[in-house]
Amino acid sequence: MALSSLLILLPSSVVAQEFSNDLIPIKPIYLSFKLHKEPMACLFGTDDKALNVGVEAIFDWQKNLESYTNNTESWNIKTVVSPSDISNCDIEIHFLKKPTQELYMSEKVQGVTWFTENSALIEVYTTQYYNDEAIKYVKDQSGKSRPVIGEYEDVPITLLGKVTRHELGHVFGLQHKSSHSIMVTGAVLAEITDEDCKDVVREYSNGWL
Repeated sequence: MALSSLLILLPSSVVAQEFSNDLIPIKPIYLSFKLHKEPMACLFGTDDKALNVGVEAIFDWQKNLESYTNNTESWNIKTVVSPSDISNCDIEIHFLKKPTQELYMSEKVQGVTWFTENSALIEVYTTQYYNDEAIKYVKDQSGKSRPVIGEYEDVPITLLGKVTRHELGHVFGLQHKSSHSIMVTGAVLAEITDEDCKDVVREYSNGWL
């Protein structure tokens, strides 16, 4: 099955790339990917703070779309944390310490979204693995800070929220923008704007298909 992916990189620039399993460029599925009525978003992770960020990001998109369209009936997204059955998940959001694929380790990616013909999978990375100087330190019994081998500092919650909203924007059909949008790339604490909602409405009219 063909896959495509969209990346958000740090610190300042992002390029969209579409790859198949053997890294040969393919037609970007995200341009034709559509959610059905009342889609289900499934969240996975071991960090409760990150999971809460994911729930808040979904709710924020829903709230903004409802407000922009004055329609509180057609933008509902079912949100489930760690379901045992993923067969009904239209969107999977995984909060991980670092990428699962070496390709994205070298690209210093903060978040990535893959698409298949009928589902989207998001990875959001909770540590600053891309910064060799961001080693995690903890205090020992004497109160002295010591590095934790193989561990990195956490990404600030505010940035984690922005990245999650950004990747959801890709799921909803949005592409990168340079300003006034949640689709701004890099470590910029952007928010969902009316322009973003306008672009989603362009994709979906006045509600999920």
